[in-house]
Amino acid sequence: MPNLISSLSTTLTSGINSVQKSIVETQTQLATGTKTLNAAEVGIVTRLSAQAAGYKSVSQNIAAGTNVINVGNTALNSISTILSQAKDIATQAANAGLQTSDRTALNTTFSQLLAQVTSLIANASVNGENVLISGGGNLTVQSGITGGTASQTTISNLAISVTTLGVNASTVTTQATAQTAIDALTTALGTISTNMSTLSATKTGLDSSAAASLSLSTNLQATVDSIQAVDQTALQAKLQQLNNQQSIDYYLISQMNTAAQAALTIFR
Repeated sequence: MPNLISSLSTTLTSGINSVQKSIVETQTQLATGTKTLNAAEVGIVTRLSAQAAGYKSVSQNIAAGTNVINVGNTALNSISTILSQAKDIATQAANAGLQTSDRTALNTTFSQLLAQVTSLIANASVNGENVLISGGGNLTVQSGITGGTASQTTISNLAISVTTLGVNASTVTTQATAQTAIDALTTALGTISTNMSTLSATKTGLDSSAAASLSLSTNLQATVDSIQAVDQTALQAKLQQLNNQQSIDYYLISQMNTAAQAALTIFR
């Protein structure tokens, strides 16, 4: 009889330990808001989390690329304004009624404006990336997560300089050179306008890719969260049930101990 009671007591003690472990696990899930996952769920969460992180990185990479484009477009807009001012000066210098000294003064301002163009091109950089400067490399943006060239968007360098714009040798020191400068600046302004359109179109495409990537990242993370999220009501009910079971087990083992003590008294 004592051996039977001892065996039952051991069984109940094991059950109490198991219930206590479940109580701790349930309390942890309630506290963290994250449930304990099975192996299949862990695999799904790991895969989706990696994809969500990948798409988030893509949106960040695209944002960095569009920053370079924005700076380039801002510079192009300023260059367009400066070239227009230079054209106005050339138009003044083409006036037949001007003296040589007048054109010399105008040419000083004209040269300063062209120098500003060179400076704007050189300084249109973000973290060393510049899509304007002649001799600069193309800008490659990671715009997908599959890898390879299919996940890349390349922004070709526009290779702009006063030389490529055809105004490097322009002066307004004579009526003839002023007229030549007007023609060159007209062409240069057209080139700048085309380049601004090119960059704007590229930015529009990248913005669309960034929005799609961010949306995918957000949706994937929401799926991960839904898989991991606990059912608070169900867990509270489970915790109450476990606590009740634990109370019963404690009562039973106490009764077993009492019975065991009584049995030992009989056999003494």
